[in-house]
Amino acid sequence: MMKLDLDELRIPEKELEELSGIALSDGFAGDFYRSTALRNRQKLFSILLNELPIFCVTLVVSLPVALLVTRSRVNSVSDAVIFVWVLQITLGLSLAITIGWNVYKWVKAKPLAMVAGLLDEVEKYHEVIKALDIIDRLTAAGNLPANSINREDAVEALQITRESLVCALRTERILRENKDFIGRRYELFANIESNLAALMALDVSDRASEYGRLLNEALEIGMSVHKEVRKLQNER
Repeated sequence: MMKLDLDELRIPEKELEELSGIALSDGFAGDFYRSTALRNRQKLFSILLNELPIFCVTLVVSLPVALLVTRSRVNSVSDAVIFVWVLQITLGLSLAITIGWNVYKWVKAKPLAMVAGLLDEVEKYHEVIKALDIIDRLTAAGNLPANSINREDAVEALQITRESLVCALRTERILRENKDFIGRRYELFANIESNLAALMALDVSDRASEYGRLLNEALEIGMSVHKEVRKLQNER
């Protein structure tokens, strides 16, 4: 079982939905912009599975069109040729409509590209927590030497990273839902900047240790979040 301090560091899906204002469980349009979603076989399969009903609907729409196109040639060629023509036109038209629909969704989801990038960072953050949990278990089993000081630094780094991610998601939502300039955003930007500074100021005596490596990963996530928020600040 994961230790309580690590479990509390996780950002559950319900909290992510509250922070971003997006129902992630119902299928997230911004997945088009998530590199992790495209690399994850399960998520990629889920995306493709959602395309199946759309393709089936386009087949129903395309079939009458194909029949109308080939109707004038019914008496001039064999039934087999007509069947092939109808099949080719139906599949070709269905594929074109499906691609067109996905391009439309991709363009429509462009405002969600930033939150999609932040969700990717959240996923990396959770992977670091999982790695730290595995190290804890190995240490408890006696397979790794205990190093409580380094672990405390890693947990502190993750706590700061969590705060940065939460601030970034709130900032993105505020700016997405309110196109005008908002005074509160400067406070959120300041929080993220101070969190990044705190991460960089942490003193880890043994950067080569597993805990030190995880702290470095947390720092990289924090810097990525800082970069994404800077983009938001510049774009607005």
